[in-house]
Amino acid sequence: MKSLKKILLFVVVLLGFSTVLAQKVTTQSIDKPSEGKSLVYILKTGAGLLINFRLYDEDLFLGSVPSGKYLVYECDPGKHLFWAGAENRDYVEANLEPNSVYVINAEGQMGAFVAGVNLKPMNPNEFKDKKLFYQVIKNDTKQIYAKSNDDKSENIAKAMEKYQELKTKNSNKIAVLNSEMKFQNADKPIK
Repeated sequence: MKSLKKILLFVVVLLGFSTVLAQKVTTQSIDKPSEGKSLVYILKTGAGLLINFRLYDEDLFLGSVPSGKYLVYECDPGKHLFWAGAENRDYVEANLEPNSVYVINAEGQMGAFVAGVNLKPMNPNEFKDKKLFYQVIKNDTKQIYAKSNDDKSENIAKAMEKYQELKTKNSNKIAVLNSEMKFQNADKPIK
């Protein structure tokens, strides 16, 4: 009888330890901006794993983000025009508030010859957006924006010309990141 109690106790303790060790991370903090600044996370998901999308804040080259990484960019609050270049160009107009964190997904799309890119502002009130942000922060590597000396003036000029053309036509191809779309964390969302 004592042997049976010892075995039962051993099984209960073993199951308890395995439960504790098997628990997955469900809460993840994210970087916060410096006082008075805004912080933008730019994720890279979807097709085009071998393509590095070129990311910009209007006329500032933010860098190329390879697969398995995401970009963290601190900037002044206010109006911004984020855009990405691949086989195509895609745009997001943003109005950022100070001391706030925003997320944009640079989603790879199948292109004719090379992958295209679709920039999508992420909404912290949407389950699928929170889930994607959680997964990327959990599994990918952070890349912090660092100033580049690469001359991108020709690419920037062409992109701004295309943006003005889309604006003139009141195109719905320009996404909008509202100031209310602030992320507080990268916790695992619960339905």
